[in-house]
Amino acid sequence: MSEEDFKLDNPMLVRWEFASEERLEKRNAIYRRLVEGDNAEEVLFAAVKEFAPTRVLEVGCGAGGMAERVRDEVGAQIVAVDSSERMVELTRQRGIESYVADVQELPFGDGEFDCVFAGWVLYHVLDRARAISECARVLRPGGRFATATLSDENMSDLWDFLGSPRDRILGFSSSNGAEQLEQCFVNVHTREANGVVVFATPDDMTQFVSANITRAHLAAVVPEFTEPVQVRTHHTIFVADK
Repeated sequence: MSEEDFKLDNPMLVRWEFASEERLEKRNAIYRRLVEGDNAEEVLFAAVKEFAPTRVLEVGCGAGGMAERVRDEVGAQIVAVDSSERMVELTRQRGIESYVADVQELPFGDGEFDCVFAGWVLYHVLDRARAISECARVLRPGGRFATATLSDENMSDLWDFLGSPRDRILGFSSSNGAEQLEQCFVNVHTREANGVVVFATPDDMTQFVSANITRAHLAAVVPEFTEPVQVRTHHTIFVADK
């Protein structure tokens, strides 16, 4: 397989990765358990909650945990979409109105939502301009769009430690996301979430790496170590107005 096959916006890779929840849930659980510092999920949730929306759309809902939280803690009517049938099934099990849909062609009318949010989704999309335009279209005038992404250097310490540094440029990242959003939104601003994942044991690291989308093969080369290995994380949450 070529390097192109392992790009995060490769449609075949995305379909394969999210056909099941196991790997996503595994790496998220390990990350939440080990991370110290800013919690990017909390920053994204706060960007939605503070807006006090009444009707919200989540794009790329995964297993539905954030959508459920918006319903229960914000008190908003929440609709969720995902390209994975399995993720939509899991979200529906939480009592959330959910649909299989492509962010590049959302099945909703113009201005239906007060707020749209997408967590760690847009770097998986080939036509990001169209996806961003669709998110703007379904927002009412004055509505809010919030989206979370990674920096290109996020967790690079881990790959350096494993002797496999990588030069990554995400299609939608901390460094290039704002200029893409500014084509459809105004008042685009950023909220940074920086932290450290502390791997106390080789087993923690092995489990996390084995659930990585593009570098799971490196789980086989995790060495023995006795001192904790600290890996820096950098997420950006963009908040924009229509």
